[in-house]
Amino acid sequence: MTDHKACECLLDYFNNTLTDEEKSLFENHLATCKDCREELEELTMLTADLPFSAELVEPNKGMKDRILASVFEEKEQAEQAEKFEKPADTEEVEKPAKTEEVKKPAEMKETKRRNYSWLQPLLAASLLLSLSANAYFYLSQNGQEISEPSREGTDEIVKQVQLAVSEGYEGNAEAAMIKKEEGMALVVQASNLKPLTGNEAYQVWLIDEAGEKFRAGTFRTNSEGNGAVTYSVNYEGEHNWTTIAVTLEPTPDSKQPKGDVVLASQL
Repeated sequence: MTDHKACECLLDYFNNTLTDEEKSLFENHLATCKDCREELEELTMLTADLPFSAELVEPNKGMKDRILASVFEEKEQAEQAEKFEKPADTEEVEKPAKTEEVKKPAEMKETKRRNYSWLQPLLAASLLLSLSANAYFYLSQNGQEISEPSREGTDEIVKQVQLAVSEGYEGNAEAAMIKKEEGMALVVQASNLKPLTGNEAYQVWLIDEAGEKFRAGTFRTNSEGNGAVTYSVNYEGEHNWTTIAVTLEPTPDSKQPKGDVVLASQL
């Protein structure tokens, strides 16, 4: 494997999609390639805060195509803007051969780094895709009907929090407020929760600055204690949300929380 071909395997190595033989060859290359080590470190830092490195769940085709299409459209627009910023009549000044040889490695390294500038929006889209796909998977498992939006749009994560578990309980959860063209949506994904019995259910609540509690979704967990819910936040009037909480309710239709708070976080 040549150095150039080995460098192209960086993302596959990071995503753990190489065979054992390819992985071994790349790790040998990594020991001698400073550029690849630096790029790998940047990738690790960029993805350090991404939650729930769960097993990949394939979303439906329409959802995946819309999210990725918007990401690559932004990338193409940025490249077009960069081309127009450079005057058409600008001529490059011929440089001595010696000077060009000295600067060429630095220029090649800079170009290589620019090739990864699209990673941040793509990783953000991947997070949204992961949350949405897992929510779709859990809701499908529990037999809940999922409506598919009929028109395309660009979604934006405006708030993302990790919920803290209450004393005496176990589990963890991630919540994201997503701005959509048709309004605000809440996505909650939880794992390792206490198994449910009888007619119990987990319910999500949004609490505003006045202390008023609004029901924001209900879910049941699977055999591994994992569950998720998506909810359209379209209450009447304006609300300044201060807290999100998950309670363990005796029934799935509570209008106000009756059970214990299992997970909660400020917004």
